[in-house]
Amino acid sequence: MTFPLAGLLRVRSAQERVAAEQASRARTERMQAEEAEQGAVTSLADLGVQIEDASTLMALAAARAAGRSALSDLQTLSELRRAEEAEATASHVEARRELKGLERLEHSHRAESEKAELRAEQAALDEIAVVRSLHDGSAA
Repeated sequence: MTFPLAGLLRVRSAQERVAAEQASRARTERMQAEEAEQGAVTSLADLGVQIEDASTLMALAAARAAGRSALSDLQTLSELRRAEEAEATASHVEARRELKGLERLEHSHRAESEKAELRAEQAALDEIAVVRSLHDGSAA
């Protein structure tokens, strides 16, 4: 006997795989954003130039301002990536939970089907034994 929800089980399994891929991708993107943010922090810390004139000072000030702006953008991006990762992870957990519920139902269905088959087989064997004993009893 086939599991009546087999189609749904296949769909849930595919959804769980997609959710796992999305969670993995979100984790990778978050890590890349955090690495870029850390690179910007390091870059800003390395701007220790010898200042010899006003134009160098102005250029350094502009570079620092641009760097801080870029760092702010990268920090925002990191926050967005963390939120996306949390959402993707939650979606994956939910998809996994739904899949596991259906897998438990399928397991129960298989166990009940096996029991029913064994009962039918036992009933057939009992029937054969009864018929044989009646046949043997009438032959004597």
